[in-house]
Amino acid sequence: MKRLKKILVLLFTIIGLSALWYLADKKDYFKYDYRDLTVSQQHFFEWQDGDDVEKLMQRYRLHFIDSQYTFPRQKVTKVKLFRNVPMVSVLTSKTLKPEYVDNFVAFCNDTTNFQWGETTWHLNESKYFCKLYNADGNVVGKIYFYFDGCGMTSSRPFAPTMKFGGLSTKGMNYIQRLFADKTKWN
Repeated sequence: MKRLKKILVLLFTIIGLSALWYLADKKDYFKYDYRDLTVSQQHFFEWQDGDDVEKLMQRYRLHFIDSQYTFPRQKVTKVKLFRNVPMVSVLTSKTLKPEYVDNFVAFCNDTTNFQWGETTWHLNESKYFCKLYNADGNVVGKIYFYFDGCGMTSSRPFAPTMKFGGLSTKGMNYIQRLFADKTKWN
Protein backbone atom coordinates (compact mmCIF):
# COMPACT_ATOMS: atom_id res chain seq x y z
CA MET A 1 0.00 0.00 0.00
CA LYS A 2 2.83 2.43 0.81
CA ARG A 3 4.44 1.66 -2.51
CA LEU A 4 1.23 2.43 -4.41
CA LYS A 5 0.91 5.71 -2.50
CA LYS A 6 4.49 6.69 -3.42
CA ILE A 7 3.87 5.84 -7.06
CA LEU A 8 0.68 7.94 -7.12
CA VAL A 9 2.39 10.90 -5.46
CA LEU A 10 5.27 10.68 -7.94
CA LEU A 11 2.86 10.38 -10.88
CA PHE A 12 0.79 13.40 -9.80
CA THR A 13 3.95 15.41 -9.16
CA ILE A 14 5.25 14.65 -12.65
CA ILE A 15 1.88 15.50 -14.22
CA GLY A 16 1.65 18.74 -12.22
CA LEU A 17 5.18 19.83 -13.11
CA SER A 18 4.61 18.96 -16.77
CA ALA A 19 1.40 21.01 -16.83
CA LEU A 20 3.17 24.00 -15.25
CA TRP A 21 6.06 23.71 -17.70
CA TYR A 22 3.62 23.54 -20.63
CA LEU A 23 1.65 26.60 -19.50
CA ALA A 24 4.81 28.61 -18.77
CA ASP A 25 6.26 27.79 -22.19
CA LYS A 26 2.97 28.56 -23.97
CA LYS A 27 2.89 32.00 -22.32
CA ASP A 28 6.65 32.54 -22.93
CA TYR A 29 7.05 33.02 -19.21
CA PHE A 30 10.71 32.05 -19.16
CA LYS A 31 12.02 34.68 -21.57
CA TYR A 32 9.99 37.26 -23.44
CA ASP A 33 10.31 40.88 -24.48
CA TYR A 34 7.21 41.71 -26.53
CA ARG A 35 6.76 45.32 -27.58
CA ASP A 36 2.98 45.33 -27.53
CA LEU A 37 0.89 48.38 -28.40
CA THR A 38 -0.10 50.86 -25.75
CA VAL A 39 -3.79 50.96 -24.84
CA SER A 40 -4.38 54.05 -26.98
CA GLN A 41 -2.51 52.56 -29.94
CA GLN A 42 -4.48 49.34 -29.61
CA HIS A 43 -7.77 51.27 -29.44
CA PHE A 44 -6.88 53.00 -32.73
CA PHE A 45 -6.95 49.62 -34.54
CA GLU A 46 -10.14 48.33 -32.93
CA TRP A 47 -13.70 48.58 -34.24
CA GLN A 48 -15.25 51.88 -33.12
CA ASP A 49 -18.76 53.30 -33.17
CA GLY A 50 -19.63 54.59 -36.62
CA ASP A 51 -17.02 52.39 -38.30
CA ASP A 52 -17.58 50.35 -41.36
CA VAL A 53 -15.01 47.89 -42.66
CA GLU A 54 -13.56 50.45 -45.07
CA LYS A 55 -12.88 52.96 -42.27
CA LEU A 56 -11.12 50.31 -40.20
CA MET A 57 -9.07 49.19 -43.22
CA GLN A 58 -8.08 52.82 -43.86
CA ARG A 59 -6.74 53.16 -40.30
CA TYR A 60 -4.62 50.05 -40.87
CA ARG A 61 -3.35 51.40 -44.22
CA LEU A 62 -2.21 54.64 -42.59
CA HIS A 63 0.42 52.67 -40.67
CA PHE A 64 1.61 50.09 -43.22
CA ILE A 65 4.97 51.83 -43.60
CA ASP A 66 5.17 53.29 -40.10
CA SER A 67 8.29 51.77 -38.47
CA GLN A 68 6.63 52.16 -35.07
CA TYR A 69 4.28 49.29 -36.01
CA THR A 70 6.56 46.86 -37.85
CA PHE A 71 6.64 43.26 -36.72
CA PRO A 72 8.08 42.55 -34.13
CA ARG A 73 9.44 46.09 -33.48
CA GLN A 74 13.01 44.96 -32.70
CA LYS A 75 15.94 43.14 -34.27
CA VAL A 76 15.35 39.42 -34.77
CA THR A 77 18.34 37.08 -34.67
CA LYS A 78 16.59 33.69 -34.62
CA VAL A 79 13.30 32.17 -35.77
CA LYS A 80 12.07 28.80 -34.51
CA LEU A 81 9.27 26.79 -36.09
CA PHE A 82 7.02 24.63 -33.92
CA ARG A 83 4.21 22.23 -34.76
CA ASN A 84 1.28 23.30 -32.61
CA VAL A 85 1.08 20.08 -30.61
CA PRO A 86 0.94 20.50 -26.83
CA MET A 87 4.04 19.30 -24.96
CA VAL A 88 5.58 17.80 -28.11
CA SER A 89 6.16 21.04 -30.03
CA VAL A 90 9.02 22.17 -27.80
CA LEU A 91 10.86 18.91 -28.43
CA THR A 92 10.46 18.94 -32.22
CA SER A 93 11.20 22.57 -33.11
CA LYS A 94 13.35 23.63 -36.06
CA THR A 95 15.50 26.74 -36.27
CA LEU A 96 15.60 28.85 -39.42
CA LYS A 97 19.13 29.25 -40.72
CA PRO A 98 20.46 32.75 -39.93
CA GLU A 99 20.73 33.80 -43.57
CA TYR A 100 16.92 33.47 -43.95
CA VAL A 101 15.84 35.30 -40.77
CA ASP A 102 15.67 38.76 -42.38
CA ASN A 103 13.62 37.32 -45.27
CA PHE A 104 11.11 35.87 -42.79
CA VAL A 105 10.77 39.22 -40.98
CA ALA A 106 10.38 40.96 -44.35
CA PHE A 107 7.64 38.45 -45.24
CA CYS A 108 5.78 39.39 -42.04
CA ASN A 109 5.96 43.10 -42.91
CA ASP A 110 4.99 42.81 -46.59
CA THR A 111 1.31 43.68 -46.98
CA THR A 112 1.04 41.69 -50.23
CA ASN A 113 1.44 38.48 -48.20
CA PHE A 114 -1.78 39.20 -46.32
CA GLN A 115 -5.38 39.87 -47.26
CA TRP A 116 -8.40 41.36 -45.59
CA GLY A 117 -10.94 38.91 -44.28
CA GLU A 118 -12.72 37.47 -41.30
CA THR A 119 -10.52 35.71 -38.77
CA THR A 120 -12.76 33.45 -36.75
CA TRP A 121 -10.55 30.67 -35.49
CA HIS A 122 -8.69 29.76 -32.31
CA LEU A 123 -4.92 29.57 -31.84
CA ASN A 124 -5.15 25.91 -30.84
CA GLU A 125 -6.45 25.19 -34.36
CA SER A 126 -3.24 26.41 -35.99
CA LYS A 127 -0.89 23.86 -37.48
CA TYR A 128 2.36 25.77 -36.85
CA PHE A 129 3.69 28.73 -34.97
CA CYS A 130 6.98 30.60 -35.07
CA LYS A 131 8.79 32.31 -32.24
CA LEU A 132 11.14 35.16 -33.07
CA TYR A 133 14.07 35.84 -30.75
CA ASN A 134 16.36 38.82 -30.19
CA ALA A 135 20.12 38.70 -29.51
CA ASP A 136 19.47 38.23 -25.77
CA GLY A 137 17.49 35.05 -26.48
CA ASN A 138 14.14 36.57 -25.50
CA VAL A 139 10.97 35.88 -27.47
CA VAL A 140 10.09 39.16 -29.21
CA GLY A 141 7.43 37.91 -31.60
CA LYS A 142 5.15 34.99 -32.19
CA ILE A 143 2.99 34.19 -35.19
CA TYR A 144 0.51 31.33 -35.58
CA PHE A 145 -0.41 29.85 -38.98
CA TYR A 146 -3.67 28.07 -39.79
CA PHE A 147 -3.50 26.65 -43.30
CA ASP A 148 -6.62 24.52 -43.69
CA GLY A 149 -8.64 26.31 -46.34
CA CYS A 150 -8.46 29.88 -45.08
CA GLY A 151 -4.80 30.67 -44.31
CA MET A 152 -5.31 32.60 -41.09
CA THR A 153 -2.54 34.07 -38.95
CA SER A 154 -2.35 35.65 -35.53
CA SER A 155 0.66 37.53 -34.26
CA ARG A 156 2.04 39.08 -31.13
CA PRO A 157 2.89 41.89 -31.17
CA PHE A 158 0.18 43.23 -33.46
CA ALA A 159 1.25 44.67 -36.81
CA PRO A 160 -1.15 46.45 -39.20
CA THR A 161 0.81 45.09 -42.20
CA MET A 162 -0.76 41.69 -41.48
CA LYS A 163 -4.16 43.30 -42.05
CA PHE A 164 -6.87 41.23 -40.33
CA GLY A 165 -4.68 38.12 -40.25
CA GLY A 166 -5.42 36.31 -43.50
CA LEU A 167 -2.67 35.06 -45.81
CA SER A 168 -2.94 36.02 -49.46
CA THR A 169 -2.33 33.34 -52.08
CA LYS A 170 1.20 34.70 -52.49
CA GLY A 171 1.79 34.62 -48.71
CA MET A 172 0.31 31.14 -48.33
CA ASN A 173 2.50 29.75 -51.12
CA TYR A 174 5.65 31.37 -49.70
CA ILE A 175 5.15 30.22 -46.12
CA GLN A 176 4.18 26.66 -47.05
CA ARG A 177 7.26 26.38 -49.29
CA LEU A 178 9.47 27.83 -46.55
CA PHE A 179 8.18 25.42 -43.91
CA ALA A 180 8.61 22.45 -46.25
CA ASP A 181 12.12 23.36 -47.47
CA LYS A 182 14.40 21.32 -45.21
CA THR A 183 17.52 23.06 -46.54
CA LYS A 184 16.50 26.30 -44.77
CA TRP A 185 16.08 24.77 -41.31
CA ASN A 186 18.38 23.25 -38.71
